[in-house]
Amino acid sequence: MVNPTYYFLVKHPEESVSRGFGSVLIPTLGHAASNFDAYRTIALDSVLNQPESLCITETDAAAALGRVIDGPITSKKDIESAESALRAILLHECVEIIIPCVKGELGKGVISYIRLDQNQRNAAAFAAFSVAPCRDILCAIEYIDVSNGEVSGSSNHASQLIGKPLESLSDCYRDLLKNTSEIASAFAMDIGAASYYTSSELTSSMKRGAAGFIDELYRRIYRPWLDIAQASPPLNIDVKLPPLLAIVLSRAPSRDQIPDVLRELRDELSVVRTELNNMNKLLERTMSQADIQAQVMRINESFDAIVPESLLTDAERRWRTITSVFNLSRPVRQLYSIAVDPLNVNHEKLQELFNTTRAAVAKNPKIVSRYVPAAKFSELLRTDSVRESVLTHFSESELRLFR
Repeated sequence: MVNPTYYFLVKHPEESVSRGFGSVLIPTLGHAASNFDAYRTIALDSVLNQPESLCITETDAAAALGRVIDGPITSKKDIESAESALRAILLHECVEIIIPCVKGELGKGVISYIRLDQNQRNAAAFAAFSVAPCRDILCAIEYIDVSNGEVSGSSNHASQLIGKPLESLSDCYRDLLKNTSEIASAFAMDIGAASYYTSSELTSSMKRGAAGFIDELYRRIYRPWLDIAQASPPLNIDVKLPPLLAIVLSRAPSRDQIPDVLRELRDELSVVRTELNNMNKLLERTMSQADIQAQVMRINESFDAIVPESLLTDAERRWRTITSVFNLSRPVRQLYSIAVDPLNVNHEKLQELFNTTRAAVAKNPKIVSRYVPAAKFSELLRTDSVRESVLTHFSESELRLFR
């Protein structure tokens, strides 16, 4: 899989060209890196080698997954942030990690991108993201002048970096991240990527991305899995594991083996990613609005059935097999689509709709099996006890974060 190439319309030429210098240095850190100069960019011109599904995330999500692997997690937020990282790694063909940075002349005719993210991710985070085709996208939001080891000027006249020593610029990473917020949101939309941002600095202006049925699949699993499958909280700890993290921890003998589990899962989900991409293409075909609506409804009904199917006991599945012989001439009435937006359904309505769906899937196995992504995820979500996974993998000090 080849990462895409981006071409931009810019206000003025690259500084190294206009000054007659050599190539600009693009420092790497754990991953390959590409770059673009936001401070001189007018618009995205084109994208070459665009994968079927592309996503963009940031260092906070990667760092949280790194802490889940290497420990210790620092807050409950790490659980959801790590889940966003897993969505990026497992559900998309390529992953881009946006890295705010600055660019400047370091003396002796050397122009380089200057990274401020050296302490943001641990080795485990890099190992986890290396499972997928992944690279850092260095987004230069300022061009700085450097004199005597200090920032003496900037393309941004209100820059907070002016007067700071080069070696202390990493202390300003969060400020730079905040200044990248609108750029990060617009960039994801322009390149047609899903965006998985978790930091408060980037989510403030985040818009829903371009994930299509990849996003829809996840949305229709998430609420039923958290609110119904884990409705009875474990004794003495108040923690619920989101779906992908629950699958990963259930499979991993120990946390340090999570990157290996991710590699296996990503291979398993190859067909799922292909099918989800084919579903997205389905809507681009020439069809009437009625046909489009019918297809979307049918797909979403199958997605809605994933969690109910995963929660059927072995006895219920055996009974369904037996009774299906007597239901050949009595098709199950399909009135089990949860909602247009399952994330905004109140709990009582969600429970009512879930019960209806569960009754339907208990009679008809074809609801889930009609689409590969639904069938695969219903299988994956037959995990071991979430409570046991939490108690097995997290230390006592980490568990206290959830009490």
